[in-house]
Amino acid sequence: MRLILIRHGQSLAQVGNAGDDLSLTELGKQQSELLGQWLKDNELDISSLISSPLRRARETAKIINGYLTTPISIDHDLRETDRDLLMELPRLVHPADNGPHYYVLPHDNYYQRFAEQTRRVLNRLTENPSSVQTVAIVCHGGTASTMLRTLLRCHHLHIWMHNTAMHHLTWRDGLWELRGVNYAPHLPLDMLT
Repeated sequence: MRLILIRHGQSLAQVGNAGDDLSLTELGKQQSELLGQWLKDNELDISSLISSPLRRARETAKIINGYLTTPISIDHDLRETDRDLLMELPRLVHPADNGPHYYVLPHDNYYQRFAEQTRRVLNRLTENPSSVQTVAIVCHGGTASTMLRTLLRCHHLHIWMHNTAMHHLTWRDGLWELRGVNYAPHLPLDMLT
């Protein structure tokens, strides 16, 4: 099984517009077109395309699907958080401190609830990890990175993603093989956002 976790294209929210379910910018549409073309040329075996229900992810998936012609399904557990996830991540005690290393969790444990939401998606996707299918998932930076942290069992790790960047994972011989993080070979430098 292969998983390609994709962040949506640049949205209007990222250029200063208010709202949590806004459309893609023109740049976001161009980023998505380039990703769709790259996937068509380099990922021939994508068997399913799953999207977050939020507009920016659905629009990205629709543009990508113009190149893949794979049915799109919506998974509501792929919704992005409405909080600053970086501030919610568990922290480690500094390595220079004496004593065992341990997590310091934020006061309300919000991150654990969000991680559980993304774990539900992973559980559905990996019911048969030995299958040969490749699944592309269009979601959000926080969602995709939390899925990756869950698989790595390393929740104190901040993982950045550019718009339309990908995390590539392959399940092989009882191991997750991490083939790419924040991977964006389809974008020229001036289109990285």
